[in-house]
Amino acid sequence: MTTTFSDVLTCAVCHEVSEFRVMGSTSTFGSYDLDLRAPPLKRHTMGVWLQDCPECGYINYSVEELIPGAPEVVRSPEFQDLRQDRVTPELVLSFKRHALLVSADPIEAGWALLHSAWIYDDLKQGGRATECREGCADLWAGVDWPPDEQGLRNQTVLVDVLRRAEHFDEADALLERLLAHPAMTSDIARVLRFQKLLISRYDVDLYTCEQAFDTVPEDKS
Repeated sequence: MTTTFSDVLTCAVCHEVSEFRVMGSTSTFGSYDLDLRAPPLKRHTMGVWLQDCPECGYINYSVEELIPGAPEVVRSPEFQDLRQDRVTPELVLSFKRHALLVSADPIEAGWALLHSAWIYDDLKQGGRATECREGCADLWAGVDWPPDEQGLRNQTVLVDVLRRAEHFDEADALLERLLAHPAMTSDIARVLRFQKLLISRYDVDLYTCEQAFDTVPEDKS
């Protein structure tokens, strides 16, 4: 069950006051996908993940929190072109605009583009989803990931992004490096071994973490 409420907030860029729909709570039933896309009930709340100022188009998880450099980005032709786009699904445009605003943080920008890919997945527009994954992979390719478990998890997501974008050699090379990662856990290793199997088949389909665990047994050694 998902609950939402209305809140009146002030935009950090243009200072206009508007009413926004805010998520109070939601539930999750089912397994996450290999790229951590949530199961349907939670995924269908994506429309309230971001707050979009109706006046200037500034968009953030909290419209009252200013992203450094946001006023300049909001005024940029690239940002305004996304605002004027009447062909691309509106929610895709929301995450793409957010990606522009957080471009100084390639990890956050990559997640925003991956969220766009998830929307296209639900719309059965595989080609468009692949384009978004390509953008995510490009952003994450140059990241100096921290050597902790969170860095490992993000790179494990990148393996799936690369595989589904048909960059099989890159995905395979990355997962081999990750299997030797000092923060490796049993569950992540099982996901990576499942990815290895998919890559060997040139499989670009969507799979869940539950399917990975059902296919690859836990290492008892």
